[in-house]
Amino acid sequence: MYWVNGQQQQNVDASDRAVQFGDGCFTTLAVELGDPVLLSAHINRLKQGCNALFLPHPNWSELEKQIIDVASLAQTKSVIKIIISRGYGGRGYSSNGFITPTVIISLSSYPTHYLRQQNEGVSLGISPVTLGQNPLLAGIKHLNRLEQVLIKYHLEKTEFDDVLVCDNEGYLVEANAANLFWRKGDSLFTPNLINSGVNGIMRQSIFQLAQKNHWKIDIVREKPETLYQADEIWLTNALMPVIPVSQITFSDDKCYKYPSRDYYHVVLQHTLSLK
Repeated sequence: MYWVNGQQQQNVDASDRAVQFGDGCFTTLAVELGDPVLLSAHINRLKQGCNALFLPHPNWSELEKQIIDVASLAQTKSVIKIIISRGYGGRGYSSNGFITPTVIISLSSYPTHYLRQQNEGVSLGISPVTLGQNPLLAGIKHLNRLEQVLIKYHLEKTEFDDVLVCDNEGYLVEANAANLFWRKGDSLFTPNLINSGVNGIMRQSIFQLAQKNHWKIDIVREKPETLYQADEIWLTNALMPVIPVSQITFSDDKCYKYPSRDYYHVVLQHTLSLK
C-alpha cells in the first residue's frame, strides 16, 4: 500500500524532483505488533537528510502520526518506507521556489530471509563495484542509490548472500544495504563513513549499546585484509536488525570462516528489544 501526501494512492507527478533528479531522502523502518520501531530515530534521520539536502520540511508531527496510523494497519511483522522529495514542478537543477515537499509512505511485507540468516549467518564476497567519495552526501540516505543497484546486480550473479563494498580507494565502507562491524579480541571496529556510505539507525544504536557496556569501538579506515584477523563480524540495518557473517571469500579467493558469536548474541538481544 502507498500514500502520497497523505492520500492512499500510487501515482506521483512526473515532474516530481524524486523522479527527475532523485532529489530527496528516505528511511525504512520495521513494524512490530503494529508499532513502528525506533520511530523517533527515523524521524531524526529524515530531518538530517532534509537539512543536508536543503529540502523543505514536512509537518513532522503530522508525518509521525501518519506513520503510526499506517503501522497500525500491519497484521504481521512489516516494513514502512518514507520518502521525502523536494516536490514537483519547474525544470532544471535549481531548487528555488520549492516550499512543499512530496511525502510518500509505503507499507510492505517483511523480508523473512533475515530471520533465517540470524541463525545461519551469511557468506560474503567482495563487490567489484566501488563507492564514490563525497563528504557532502556521506552518511545520509538520499535517493541516489545507483551504486547500490549496481552492487546488487553483480551480487545476484554470485552465490554469496551479500558483499563487502569498498570506496574507490579500496577501503571498507559497508555491505550492499547494511553497516559492518567486526571484533578482534575485546575491541570492536566499524568503517569510517565520512566520505561515503550510510550511517544507519542500527549502527547508531550499537554505538549506544557499546557505551553502556563499556565496549571500545574504533571507527577506522581499513582495507578488507584487516578482516583476516577478525574474531567475529556482523551486518546491521533497521530491518535485519543484526546478522552474523559466517565466512568471507576475498578477491584473492582466500576464504575465512568466523564461527564466534560472543558479542553477536548480546547485540542481537539488544536490537530485538528496541521499541
